[in-house]
Amino acid sequence: MEILKRPGKSQNSISQKSSPPIKLPDQHTCSEGDAPHSHDHSHDEHNHDHGGQSHNHSLQSDDIARLGTKLKIGLTLTLAFAAIEFGTGLFSNSLALVSDAGHNLSDALALGFSWFAVVLARRAPTSSKTFGFHRAGILAASLNSLTLVLISAYIIYEGLQRLFEPRQVESGPVIAVAALALLVNLYVARLLHSDSHDLNMRSAFIHIATDAAVSLGVILAAIGQALSGWLFFDPLVSIVIGLVVLGSCWGIVKESTNVLLEGSPAGLDMQALLFDLKKLDGVQEAHDLHVWTIGSGLPALSCHLQMEASSTLSQITATIQNANEMLKQKYQIRHTTIQIEGDCQQPCDILKYTSS
Repeated sequence: MEILKRPGKSQNSISQKSSPPIKLPDQHTCSEGDAPHSHDHSHDEHNHDHGGQSHNHSLQSDDIARLGTKLKIGLTLTLAFAAIEFGTGLFSNSLALVSDAGHNLSDALALGFSWFAVVLARRAPTSSKTFGFHRAGILAASLNSLTLVLISAYIIYEGLQRLFEPRQVESGPVIAVAALALLVNLYVARLLHSDSHDLNMRSAFIHIATDAAVSLGVILAAIGQALSGWLFFDPLVSIVIGLVVLGSCWGIVKESTNVLLEGSPAGLDMQALLFDLKKLDGVQEAHDLHVWTIGSGLPALSCHLQMEASSTLSQITATIQNANEMLKQKYQIRHTTIQIEGDCQQPCDILKYTSS
C-alpha cells in the first residue's frame, strides 16, 4: 500500500517497527489538491508478477486451448449435420426435422460465437480495454440467447400453421436422421458439459443439450405418426420444441444482462458482505461498496473502509490483508480495490441495499 504525500512536502520513510498513529485522510473534507486516499489493489486472477507476488488468470492458456479445441470439434460436427438434416427434412416434408436443422444451425453459430469469445479472452489488456476482453464471452452468450429466441418463435409460428394444414411426413428418413442427430448432439454436449460453469460455455452447452432433446422429440413424433397415422404429431412436437428452447435460454438472457448492467453476482448477499467488512478489526464503517462481474467467474469489488483515528500503518496493512483474505475465501472475490479513510467530519453517504 502506498501513502501519497502532499506536493511540496518531504516524504520521510515510515518505520513499521514503531508503528505510530498516522492521520488518515477524510473523504468529505479533502479537496482535489489535498492528500489523496490510501488504496489497496488485489488482482489474484491475473497472470502477472507484481513485486514478487504471483497471480493466476481465471483461464490459463492451456484451458483456453482446450476450450477452443472442444468448440471447433463441436462446430464442425454440427455444421455438417445441419446440412444433412435440412436436406432430409425437405425431402421427407417434415417440419420438425427442418426446424431441428435450423436449431442445429443456430447451435453452430453459438459454438462459433463462443469459440471467438474464448480467443478474444486470451488477448492481454490494453490501454483502452484495461480489464481485457473477458466480456466477449458475455456478449457471445447474449447473442446465442437472442438467436434462440428468434428461432423458437419461428418454430412455434410454423407449428401453429401446420396445425391448420397438416401434411404427411416420411417417417423412415426422419427417424434415421433424427437418431443420428441425437448421437451427434449428445457427444458435443458431453464435450462442453465439464466447462459449463462458464457462462459463455454454458450458453453453448444449453444450445446443444436442448437440440438433443429436440431430436428425441422428432423421433417420437415420427414413430407416433407412423403407428397412428395422426398428422398432428409433427406440428405439435415442433411447438413443444419452440417452447423448450425459449425456456432453456431464459436463464442465459437473465444472467448475461445482469453482467452487462454491472449487477452483483448471482446469489451474493450484499448486506452480509457489508456486515463482514464492518466486523474487521479497526474498521468503524464500510461504505461505497460495489460488486460487479468483469466476465464469467471474475467478480470484482471496490469499497471504502473508515478506520479508527488511532490506527497505525501496520494495523491498516493487516486490516487490508484480512479483508482480501476474507473476500477470497468466503465470497470468491479476488479482484478488489479498497480505499482507506479516517473519521468523517460530516455524515458519510452510506449506500443502502434492497433486495431486487
